[in-house]
Amino acid sequence: MTAHWGYRFLVRAYPAGPRRDEVLDTLLALGRRAPSWREAANLLRHGLRARLGRPASGAVVAVALLVALTTGFFAAALSTRAAWEAVPDYPSGARLAEITTTVFPSLPIEGGRDEGRVFRDPTGDHQWLEPFNEDFAYAGYSFGPAGMYVSGDYRTWFGQARQRLIDAGWTVREEYPTGATDIASGLLEPSGRALVAERGPLSLHLETTVDVVDTPAGEFYALASLNRWQPGWVTAVGVVFWLLGGLAGWLVIGWASRRTEAVGGMARFLSAAATIAALVFLTPLTLLGVIGFVAETWRFDRPGQPFWSWSMVWGYGCNALGVLLLITALIIAVAGGRARHEEQIGPDPRFHRSGPI
Repeated sequence: MTAHWGYRFLVRAYPAGPRRDEVLDTLLALGRRAPSWREAANLLRHGLRARLGRPASGAVVAVALLVALTTGFFAAALSTRAAWEAVPDYPSGARLAEITTTVFPSLPIEGGRDEGRVFRDPTGDHQWLEPFNEDFAYAGYSFGPAGMYVSGDYRTWFGQARQRLIDAGWTVREEYPTGATDIASGLLEPSGRALVAERGPLSLHLETTVDVVDTPAGEFYALASLNRWQPGWVTAVGVVFWLLGGLAGWLVIGWASRRTEAVGGMARFLSAAATIAALVFLTPLTLLGVIGFVAETWRFDRPGQPFWSWSMVWGYGCNALGVLLLITALIIAVAGGRARHEEQIGPDPRFHRSGPI
């Protein structure tokens, strides 16, 4: 009898060897036709666990999870960075003029976008081996009145600008006062207002204030900036590559674990030590990336830094050191370990029957 193709695919979660063949033969003998969702999850869970070897060790599972999360993070960062190259640029011509004149009608306007099509780095330093400035962020388009200032009361003008944006199809997500905080009382001393609005793929931040030095009497400073939300398809690319990168990391750490399992002495110790040291440097970076990815996906704040921005400045080289240590651990496993077919963990026997007991 020929096993269902789904079983043949699922048992590949096990490393090549006698145990994989044994699991498939068992399914054949039991006459299973197609895997249920519970059987699929069971085979994948035990198969991937078997790839780590060392059945009695729980530490290897924790290490593999952290490595998988980290490699997934880097894969998602690289893939979304590449995907952003296909995201449409800011509007221009009449479309841009419609936005700028909605905010500043009847005023001469000056504006410009940050250097860099997708991201800006205020230091101007784009060398791979040097950390970027902590202000590394998405490139935006800023615009304002040619003379920097607008005549009148900022409160009245701001309310009118807000209504103009709403009438033009913008949704105001947030509005708040700005100003200095009184040291004695801790209360805000309002001297301006700001808002964040969105329309389609664009986010608009508008701020007014009278706090700018040399602001003429009876006038106020005003500035607006456009940013782009991360498109949903870019987020989907990130999720897919995070999963693929995590799977690749799990498989590699499993291969290294099995290769060094039977090896004692210095090679095994150095490989494990290098991996753990790498995770000390990289795990905080990865966790920050997870938080940033969720925030960027759910639009908790106006677009600013990409979810992987900390990888550019983390510890002034700690991220590079962590990657180097992971590579070192892999090299040690290749050079000092030896492959063998270990005793592997099989799937839960309850799922070899027609259903769970």
